[in-house]
Amino acid sequence: MAALAKRPKQPTPQELLDSLLDFLQRKFYQGYAVTFAKDRPRLLKWVVLWPAAWLNKRGVTLPADRYREIFMTVFMDTLRHGTTEKINYLPAYLATVIQRHFSHHEEEIYDEAKSIRNLVENALAITGKCSQPAPDPVLDLATAASLLKPKKRHLSPSKTSQLDLL
Repeated sequence: MAALAKRPKQPTPQELLDSLLDFLQRKFYQGYAVTFAKDRPRLLKWVVLWPAAWLNKRGVTLPADRYREIFMTVFMDTLRHGTTEKINYLPAYLATVIQRHFSHHEEEIYDEAKSIRNLVENALAITGKCSQPAPDPVLDLATAASLLKPKKRHLSPSKTSQLDLL
């Protein structure tokens, strides 16, 4: 029998998260494992999951490979060009970098994501064979980002604003 060629596998959101966090650790925290462990929750919330929440808020998505490509390109450019400003807290700096990139390239990213969504929806509509849609890694990451937001408690005022001493 001829050996079957392996089909490319769509990374799961956990694999995507792990690869992005590993990238940040290798490029920005080399030799600082303890600092990375301390900063990991904020890196996850502010840097890795923020683009997914941005895309999800606009109702668009990107394939996991494209999400990773944008992410790594942004931070490789940051490393290549360096910075002239003093970095007080690395997770906040990295969050600013990714948010500025999305701010400057908002229309390009949105148009690309919108066109990919349309292509996928049209392909599914034409074939009609897929009963279950393909997993959406951006939606899964955006859901994870929303879970990291603290829930605000709404306190209801008491029925009487004065103490009843009787």
